[in-house]
Amino acid sequence: MQAIIIAGGKGERIQELGKEIPKLLLPLNNIPLIDHIIKTIKRNNVKEIIICTGHLSDKIKEYLEKKDYGIKIKISKEEKPLGTAGPLNIIKNSIKEDFFILYGDLYMDINLNNILKFHKQKNADATLVLHKSDHPWDSTIVTINDDNKINGFFEKPGKEFWKYNNLTNAALYLVKKDIINFIEEEKKLDLAKDIFPLMLKSNKKLYGYITEEYIKDIGTPERYIEVEKKIRSENEENSSIHR
Repeated sequence: MQAIIIAGGKGERIQELGKEIPKLLLPLNNIPLIDHIIKTIKRNNVKEIIICTGHLSDKIKEYLEKKDYGIKIKISKEEKPLGTAGPLNIIKNSIKEDFFILYGDLYMDINLNNILKFHKQKNADATLVLHKSDHPWDSTIVTINDDNKINGFFEKPGKEFWKYNNLTNAALYLVKKDIINFIEEEKKLDLAKDIFPLMLKSNKKLYGYITEEYIKDIGTPERYIEVEKKIRSENEENSSIHR
C-alpha cells in the first residue's frame, strides 16, 4: 500500500507559529509532525510514502534526507498551487491501484488496516474517514445512508450544520487510482469541494468509514495546542506506567 501526503499549502492560519516552518515540520512535543505521521503509517503496513509539496518544499526535503525511517519515501513538488487534488496528477505514473491520501496538517492515531478492510468489503471507489467534529460549522459535513454509502456533501455550513448531522470529513481517504480521471491537469482543485462531489454525481461508490479514533488537524494555533497537550499527557501517562 501507498500513502500520499498532501503538503503543498502555505498553512496561513497557523503561520504565527512559524512563517518559515512548513506544517509538516512543526514540532509536537519536540517531534516534527511528519515523524508522528510516518510512525502511524509504518505500523499499518504501508510500504511507500509520496509527499506532495509546494511551499517550503526544500526545507521538507532537507529534513527528510537526514532521516532513515525504514520506508520508501518520494517527494513531489508543485510549481504553482494545485489545491489538495491537483498534485495527484503530477504523481499519477507513480501511484498504485489503491492508496491512502492524508493532509499534511493531520495528527492521527488510527488503524489504517481496518479502513482497508472496510474499503474492500464495500468495493468502494473512495472511502472517506468520517468522525464527529467539535467545529462542524467550518468543516465538510458528509451525509450517508444506512449502508454507510455517501449521498451528500455540505461544505462549511456555518450555523446551518444542525440540519444535516455531525459527521465530518477527517481528511483521510482510501481511493482507487481512477480518481485521477476526475482531476483536470494544471488546475487548482480540492478533493472535498470538487472531486468527491463530482465522483458522486458520476455514480461512483463513495463510502464513509466512521470512527472515534483520534484524528485532528493542526491547521489553527488552537488545534495545534490541543494536539500538543494530548501528546504530552499521553507521554506522561506512559512514563508513570513504566516507572
